[in-house]
Amino acid sequence: MKKITLLFFIICFTQINICQSQTKDKNAKLFNQELTASNKKSIEETGQIRCGTVEYENYLQETNINRTNKAEFEKWLAPKIEDIKAQRANSPTVIITIPVVYHIFTDGSGSENLSAAAIQAQTDQLNIDFGNTAGSTYSVAADTEIRFCLALQDENGIALAEDGINRITTYGEGPFTTADFESGMKADTQWDPTQYFNVWVANLNGGLLGYAHWPENTTLSGVPANSAGSTSDGVVVLSSSVGSIANPNPNGGVYASGRTLTHETGHWLGLRHIWGDTTACSNDDYCSDTPDATESHGGCSINTDTCDLDGLGNDMVENYMDYSDDTCMHTFTADQKARIQAVMANSPRRVELASSDKCTPGLVYDLDGQIEIDDLNLVDCATNISPDIILTNQGNLNITSATIVYDVDNNNATNYTWTGNLANGESEVISLPSIDLNSGNHIFNVELSNPNGGIDDNITNNTDSSNSFSAFFDTTTITFDLIPDNYGSETTWEFKDSNNVVLYSGSNYPDSDNTPVSEVFDVTIGECYTFTINDSFGDGICCLYGLGSYTLSDDNSNIITTGGEFSSTESITFGVNSLSTNDFELQNSINIYPNPTVTTLNIKTSNSNDLPNTYKVYNMLGQLVLEKAINTTQDLVIDTTPFSNGMYFIKISKDGNAATFPFIKK
Repeated sequence: MKKITLLFFIICFTQINICQSQTKDKNAKLFNQELTASNKKSIEETGQIRCGTVEYENYLQETNINRTNKAEFEKWLAPKIEDIKAQRANSPTVIITIPVVYHIFTDGSGSENLSAAAIQAQTDQLNIDFGNTAGSTYSVAADTEIRFCLALQDENGIALAEDGINRITTYGEGPFTTADFESGMKADTQWDPTQYFNVWVANLNGGLLGYAHWPENTTLSGVPANSAGSTSDGVVVLSSSVGSIANPNPNGGVYASGRTLTHETGHWLGLRHIWGDTTACSNDDYCSDTPDATESHGGCSINTDTCDLDGLGNDMVENYMDYSDDTCMHTFTADQKARIQAVMANSPRRVELASSDKCTPGLVYDLDGQIEIDDLNLVDCATNISPDIILTNQGNLNITSATIVYDVDNNNATNYTWTGNLANGESEVISLPSIDLNSGNHIFNVELSNPNGGIDDNITNNTDSSNSFSAFFDTTTITFDLIPDNYGSETTWEFKDSNNVVLYSGSNYPDSDNTPVSEVFDVTIGECYTFTINDSFGDGICCLYGLGSYTLSDDNSNIITTGGEFSSTESITFGVNSLSTNDFELQNSINIYPNPTVTTLNIKTSNSNDLPNTYKVYNMLGQLVLEKAINTTQDLVIDTTPFSNGMYFIKISKDGNAATFPFIKK
């Protein structure tokens, strides 16, 4: 379902890759793990991290005590590989076709909003590569007997509007960090991994091209469903890497032709890098028909032999499991095929995919209207919104009328009557009347009802909600707190007014210091401000080289925004204005603490005998996660331990008025 992305202010991101011309002696980390030697080499040579799968697997093993380590996994897999080889020695080819869904993270425009043609080209390239039709020059090259098809139906069995594509606008265009994906984006958007191969496509932070979830064995016990297993299974790739040899991505450079997904899918199916992520001349990738190697290879260094004593010849730089340029790759080997087949026959969430029917046509209802938020048209620092929504007919019957119900914060719902004539697949953008807003954080909701005066046959697509957003903040000061990373000299920031006058700025922070910085900005009611933070190296201030961060908060210590995981720059524009009288009184009579919180969040009132009526807690997607009537002072203590880490909003209501406060769960 498409959702608008407005995070209580307008956020503008710009990403550049780590510049190849710059070099620094850094102790880089990914998933809070030290980079492999090959990835350090990749950064030095190309400015990009070619593959984060090894660091990701180290992270999963560190954070999930029941997860199988490398030796245990290989001990489990080895006899199954031999079984597969024996079974397939004289058997006919049996093709396994895996349904794929591409979750595309986008704001609805820009290069990350890949076309259906680009997705088809990428899927074609997967089938070329796994089918051994890319022109390999090796006699050991093999058809893996794995193919990929674009899913035609969603998890409810409904026909997809675009084959194999789930466009997600909830989070905007990025860039996104691995922490973003692992802390909620994967779990919130993943489709059943026993029925779909989940591929998340996004503008990734820090030059990372992609990473995969390694398969698991069948002897694990007690692994939580939301840890190393079901909610994170799949592959993440950089949007500019999606393409094919025939139709390369215009923004991808030497990694434009779809081989990043081929490489990561190889990991997802149990293949290791050809050098085995060691410097030893031994069979570290457990495939005897790939020559031993001691390191990764960039470019297309086809005459390199790092293990000349093994008698197997030059390193197989053309193998999909090396770090070579896309146009250099063309080979999976017979032993790699056997590993893939053994994983597909035995590994959880792989074995079930062979029987998935998600590439068969989905259900189309007779009467099926779909509603989506297109744009809230929230202008910087404005005090109202003018929502545009999209009504789409997904059913067989023409839709000629409908009622659209909309509200802000589930208050004062308004009906809008639409009439027209939409055939199957047709859409219309509907502009709703302008809505005035109070200060604070809000959620816009819309619902479709009574299509053609009847009942919709499919109610799963009848509602949509925005992310939390804010029209303005009521404050006289802004507090800026900064913790630089290990390279503080790269960080600069500016705080400007609406005339582009720099009111406050900072720079020249010492390296390897991490000393906190705190400043207070005086602000004026009715003014519009922009805060911009820059990192000259293009890797933000968290988390590869130190846990840097920044926070802006108002004079009631409510967090306006907090961040640190960006690339070269992050810019935030927000307004300052006054609350309505009643909301002002409510906001000033209520506080929450501690913020951030680890276990409990407390609501503090100025008069313990005059309690609020209710509170509601929303996550960053605008989803209601907790609601409670306040009857006693005990109801003012909120247990946050079930919440995932991240930012939330608590809306506290009393006598028709409301105050909303952001808070962070750690």
